[in-house]
Amino acid sequence: MVIRRRAVWLGLAIGLLSGCSEPPYALPDRHAADVRAEEERLATLLPVELLGGPGTCEVRLLGRDGTSSFAWAHCEAALEGGIGSGVSTPVRVDGDRVTQPGDGSEYSVSVRRMFPERLAEAVLEDDGRLRP
Repeated sequence: MVIRRRAVWLGLAIGLLSGCSEPPYALPDRHAADVRAEEERLATLLPVELLGGPGTCEVRLLGRDGTSSFAWAHCEAALEGGIGSGVSTPVRVDGDRVTQPGDGSEYSVSVRRMFPERLAEAVLEDDGRLRP
């Protein structure tokens, strides 16, 4: 009887916990023309902003809110002698102004400040699906 009662409580607890979880953050459809256009615009804008000079960026648009675009950018620059440098980071772009998260202990605080709540949580979980 005690084992059966505990099994019922355990089943209820598991059901409640699994029912409370949210679906993964929904990403914009990369096949949509407006999404492709914004990713291309960001890929052109971000090398100078993130690398300080020429380079290339792959961009994954994560969402928009009004005039703000949220994306993950992977940018690379080739330096003399074949040595390259690069950055892979989430960004917020307001017009031509680019904001990227702080380093170290400032990372999570700044991500929460930069992005809407659900997107910030997805960025902090970073399961790889947000990257280009």
